[in-house]
Amino acid sequence: MDIKERLRDILERAKRIISSPKTEWAAIEAEQTTALDLYRNYILYLAAVPAIANFLGGWLFGFSRGSNVVHYSFLTGLIRAALQYGLGLPLLYGVALVISMLAPSFEGKRDDLRALKLIAYSYTPIWLAEIFGLVPGLRWLDVLGVFAVYLFYVGVSRMMRSKEEYSDVYTAAALVLGIATSFLHGLIVHMLVPTPTV
Repeated sequence: MDIKERLRDILERAKRIISSPKTEWAAIEAEQTTALDLYRNYILYLAAVPAIANFLGGWLFGFSRGSNVVHYSFLTGLIRAALQYGLGLPLLYGVALVISMLAPSFEGKRDDLRALKLIAYSYTPIWLAEIFGLVPGLRWLDVLGVFAVYLFYVGVSRMMRSKEEYSDVYTAAALVLGIATSFLHGLIVHMLVPTPTV
């Protein structure tokens, strides 16, 4: 499969998971795949969107620091984007492992691959919403990524075989985990490549 076909498949899957999640979760559950294939055919591409958007946005347009606008240099922005991308990939798997470990608490079954599918496809709107980071004044639109919470809620009982009545609590636990992981991710990147000062 060439790169154009793969990108078309990724965009089609992203469109379907966002527009008709119940149907798409059933299709995802039935798919035979491996964690490596999931990374190679979906995660590696979509997880690059935030890193690329933040790199280009920070380098070309900069961001506000009080009444000033500061920019990353090309090299600093590139290093920061590489760190953001490189750290995000294993952290995503770590989140999936914790989601899998939580399954028995909600009368579900531990399954690391199904948890990775759940997390990867739920993260789709978060990754895509980061495109707005390219344009000054539109960065606030990354709030559209909160749709990921709904996607997780719709898919969690099917993917983790947990009781449907626990979906809200399971989703809340995953949300807290996701926020904590995102904070940790941002903190590490910022410590290694600090934001430029005015």
